[in-house]
Amino acid sequence: MPKKARIHEIELLRGLAFLAVALQHAIAHYSIVDGVKMEDSVMMTLLLTASKFAVPMFIFITGLVLFYNYDGPIRYGTFMRKRFVDVLLPYILWSAFYFYMNPAWSLSDLGQWAIMLVTGKNSYHLWYIVMIFQFYLLFPLFRYVMRIGAAKIPFRWRAWALSGAGAVCLLLLYELFRIGDGMTTADIPFLTPFFTKYADRNFLYFLVYFLLGAAAGMYRERWYVWLQKGRKVYWTVFILLFGYYTYSTVRSFGVPPEFHITFNQLNLLRPLITLFLVSSVFVFYAWSKKRTEASGPAGLKLMNLLGRYSYGAYLAHAFMLKMSYKVDARLFVGWNITLRMLMSFLICIVLSYAVTIALSYLPFGKWTVGVSSRVKRRRPVAVQGKTTVHSVD
Repeated sequence: MPKKARIHEIELLRGLAFLAVALQHAIAHYSIVDGVKMEDSVMMTLLLTASKFAVPMFIFITGLVLFYNYDGPIRYGTFMRKRFVDVLLPYILWSAFYFYMNPAWSLSDLGQWAIMLVTGKNSYHLWYIVMIFQFYLLFPLFRYVMRIGAAKIPFRWRAWALSGAGAVCLLLLYELFRIGDGMTTADIPFLTPFFTKYADRNFLYFLVYFLLGAAAGMYRERWYVWLQKGRKVYWTVFILLFGYYTYSTVRSFGVPPEFHITFNQLNLLRPLITLFLVSSVFVFYAWSKKRTEASGPAGLKLMNLLGRYSYGAYLAHAFMLKMSYKVDARLFVGWNITLRMLMSFLICIVLSYAVTIALSYLPFGKWTVGVSSRVKRRRPVAVQGKTTVHSVD
């Protein structure tokens, strides 16, 4: 498959999405520590609301990149082999690492580990890999359906058709609990837990972001037109819902002595917050594209670094956050809670990228972080009296 022109803003978006994930998890830890005050809770709410775009953006990027790169013939075996090496194998290894690091488990519990591997339960952040891999498995089907739709729907109606598909996705979220109750009554092996206990990693409930990314990948120039012409719409939706969720979340905390921080208002699987997150995808994509176009070589190099190593950093960051809490306990006790949270976040980011980059230079680094930084060795090969070079791994 010939390589296409690189979409430079994608690397910045990947990096931003990872930073937002790490920030969310740091907030979750510090929101329940002793000494947290109302001013801390307000600041954490603002930061958390702003960072909720992370998972939707990752899914959007997956759809965009797949549909942009694979517009020709696709060999499913080759396609899945690449995803196994780049995505699934690092996930398996890190799942084993987190399982081993949990003092509640031992090597005799390998059956339990296998179950937790399939369900993404070996660490709190691994659910995402289980969910996103479903899109890889079903990508040829999605591509077939999108192509049929593109062939049968006139160009001027395609945006409306995409909006209609989005509305169906919102309806699924609206009926989430009713669907769960129905599946519980039906008690179908595999399917019932897929729509109940593990509904938060069911790809159907995140489909709207993938379809949006698919449309952006199939019609990249048209996507840029949407970004330009729709600014007033998506910025208005983003600002209004950002204010609404900030207000409703802070209001839910109560006042002393009933003060208690909870972020249930910001659950991803709700129709209204899905609208907010779709608008967030537009907002952050537009900003990233503008920022990338204005950057020089040094800036682009940093953005590429953030995106290139973001998957390995994502896998590692839960452990690095734990390490940052130990540093916090030794150095930052007594500081303002919000400042302690930000320091742990920064330590986590530095450690996550440092470990990922270091692992990528090892002989089997690709197996651990999904990317290899090793320079390929080349050897001379004589061809009809001339010398050429072939790369060897």
